[in-house]
Amino acid sequence: MSNGPEVIRDETIIDPPIVLLNDPPIVSAPVTSSPVDPTPVVATSLAATRAVAPAVVTPASTIRSTSTRSFAPDAVVASIAGLALTIVGLLAITRGGLDGPIEQPVVQVLGFGHTTLLGMIETVLGICLLISGASRSRSAALFFGVVIGIGAFVGAVQTSSFVEPLALERNYCWLLLIGAVVVVLTALLVPRTSRRSNVVTVG
Repeated sequence: MSNGPEVIRDETIIDPPIVLLNDPPIVSAPVTSSPVDPTPVVATSLAATRAVAPAVVTPASTIRSTSTRSFAPDAVVASIAGLALTIVGLLAITRGGLDGPIEQPVVQVLGFGHTTLLGMIETVLGICLLISGASRSRSAALFFGVVIGIGAFVGAVQTSSFVEPLALERNYCWLLLIGAVVVVLTALLVPRTSRRSNVVTVG
């Protein structure tokens, strides 16, 4: 069950479609007069008589199948953010290597300094966020978005404490914080849309 805003639309499809019968057309007879007798003779007008349509018996209707299509923008955003973070982390691990200390050497990924340790942290959090988006879990996306946001904020205000083990840069931390805020706000505010289609068979 979703724990966020959601918009649900229902539609019913009739198979085969039912054609509604309109009232029959009304035909008016012209008014004629006799050439001998000046008294006008009015013919019986068909407008005064309305044809009675035959009674239509509605056949029994049963629901044959129901399908649901949904779209979750928050899950898409979480998946994209998690995939991007995972790729950055894997690049940092690949370039930094696992042969020596994970705090050395310092490599460049997207123009920002990374160590293997930072790449590992990014990979783990990115995979968790990617799984949250793939499973459409708002609560999980919120949790990991908040974790990344808090970590990025702490790294931005205390960058000097993480320079040696992580080669962390302040600008990169602010970038991570913006991404985390987008993930959290999307999970909280953006509604999901669902469309349920009921296919009804007639007869």
